[in-house]
Amino acid sequence: MDVKKIGSVFTSAEIELIVHATESLDKLIDALSSTLGVRGSTLTREVLTGHHGNEIILLKGGVVGDDARSLADRLMVSLSSEDILHIYRNFDLYTDNRSSFYIRISKQEMVKGRIRLSQSDAVRIRLRLAKRMHKASLEALRSALVG
Repeated sequence: MDVKKIGSVFTSAEIELIVHATESLDKLIDALSSTLGVRGSTLTREVLTGHHGNEIILLKGGVVGDDARSLADRLMVSLSSEDILHIYRNFDLYTDNRSSFYIRISKQEMVKGRIRLSQSDAVRIRLRLAKRMHKASLEALRSALVG
């Protein structure tokens, strides 16, 4: 499996991010579309109250089928070789036993059109594998990272 076509093992994806009052909701929605290919129409908005009484918006969305595969391909082809190596070396931290692959990318880099791993203030993405392909797909995914 080629890392550039890694999306073929995924059936769906869930995207979630928090938009703080100091951030532009429109810029983030535009960046989701232009950088990740996630259309704004697939997103739901939930208005929450932050710790200090400030407004926070929780954006959630999901894609299935070809859209999920395309998202996975975009992620993998855009990550730096250092980020891919980090995922490979820490693969267990990015997967679970429920056929999911988790990745967090920087919101700030996404707005600039780049995809970089980040653990803080990140866009959280959960890619789901076909259940029947769980173990084989995870092994193929891990192998493709260093292909």
